[in-house]
Amino acid sequence: MSTSDAGAPALQAYRIHLRSDEFQFENEIHASQVDREDGWTVFWNGNDVFLRVRDEHIVSLEHLD
Repeated sequence: MSTSDAGAPALQAYRIHLRSDEFQFENEIHASQVDREDGWTVFWNGNDVFLRVRDEHIVSLEHLD
């Protein structure tokens, strides 16, 4: 994980497109780290998880930086 000049984790841009029977979502998000574990994709901002998505709902995930 890289850090910014202030010592905080550097945020990187991602474009995510999610879809299920109930919703569709596409947006750019910023995260310091993205992990995949046990069928989930987890987005971090430093030590805090701010988004956790079932892999089956991810249509696409693109790293923009």
